Amino acid sequence: MKKNNVTLNQTAEAPTAFSFLQHWSAYKKKKDIDQFGKVLESCDPQSFPKLFSSSIDADMVIAIVDAVDKYFIPSKQHQKALEILQAVTKVQRFDVMTMLMSQKDKSTILMLSIVLEGDDKV
Repeated sequence: MKKNNVTLNQTAEAPTAFSFLQHWSAYKKKKDIDQFGKVLESCDPQSFPKLFSSSIDADMVIAIVDAVDKYFIPSKQHQKALEILQAVTKVQRFDVMTMLMSQKDKSTILMLSIVLEGDDKV
């Protein structure tokens, strides 16, 4: 396996911080939301604070929100979407990252919270 060739087969187990960052780098190059969604799907949202520690940045938060919007919501994985959104807010520096988000990104988060709040299965 080449160093820069991160495949979905590596998502069978929950990623470590190092492997998540490898997936993140691959996502930034390819912008494949389905692949990134599958990586997030393999994560335990409760591990986010430890998984990301201080390595999270605004672009990563935005990509996570996009994955929730474009991968988890269409596939009706609303419970997992909610768990991911709640967990990402507990990551160190999340408050700082929201200050760096555009109004569009903040609106997406608001829209997602309304959709998930209105889902009686969540």
